[in-house]
Amino acid sequence: MTESHLVEELDPEDAFAVLSDGTRIDILRALWETDGGEATFSELRDAVGMRDSGKFNYHLGKLTGRFVDRTDEGYELRSAGRHVVGSLLAGGFTMTADVDPIALDDPCPVCGADLAFAYEDERVRIDCEACPYGNSFPVPPGAFAECPVDRFPAVANRYLRTLLARARNEFCAACEGRVRPDLTTFDALETDRSPAGFGSLVAVVYDCDRCGMSTQVNLSTILLDHPLVSAFHYEHGTDVRDVPLWRLGVIDGEPQSRLLDGDAGAARATYAVGERELSLTVDESLTVLDADRS
Repeated sequence: MTESHLVEELDPEDAFAVLSDGTRIDILRALWETDGGEATFSELRDAVGMRDSGKFNYHLGKLTGRFVDRTDEGYELRSAGRHVVGSLLAGGFTMTADVDPIALDDPCPVCGADLAFAYEDERVRIDCEACPYGNSFPVPPGAFAECPVDRFPAVANRYLRTLLARARNEFCAACEGRVRPDLTTFDALETDRSPAGFGSLVAVVYDCDRCGMSTQVNLSTILLDHPLVSAFHYEHGTDVRDVPLWRLGVIDGEPQSRLLDGDAGAARATYAVGERELSLTVDESLTVLDADRS
């Protein structure tokens, strides 16, 4: 067994109890907004607007050592404090938004009908109006802050790329735990969003042993940023950063990834730009074993 160098020095209940007072949240926000990320006791107290020095010192003391560090010049946020303020700004605790369906310019890759974007309960949905094809993924409300509604689909596409980059680098998006890819098919996942002929599409599943969160994405999408795929698109006049991720995996209504028979853990994904195609064969760790162009 690998020895852990991490120590649980504070119970989660106690950590959240420390944050239960509004003054302490104000202190964290004030430190976040200071130039250079550091402030003296007096500067912090003035920023929070509390006249009682003793009372302010009490609240600051509750934060010091876990969320705030004492320095030679004053106080600064620790990593935990930055995460608290970042989570508040992301809006997951404080914001909500519901967006009626927005028609997308991209046709459904399965049947060619119109796709629609919707946002509800902190999840984006991309659904076809004519067939069961669909995608769903989480986006915190803060990602859309100060953004016009017609830009929501583009923002969601960029945010999804961020989530997938974390998965590719084997970090859980929820708890920072380690995850590993596992290859299967959407049929095996028994999802009710797979249209006829689409269930054989290869699904890459990242399950987190720490928190239990599961990220499921098609193979073509998770490999989009691979240098071979990026170069193939670029050589044929397409920037992969402009390709909506919900478009991948199906070409002309046919699934473009499959598990390879007789080769345990191996799969193949195909990309097309015009009449050109690139096919990658990968193993269970998503290492590219072979690349074919036609």
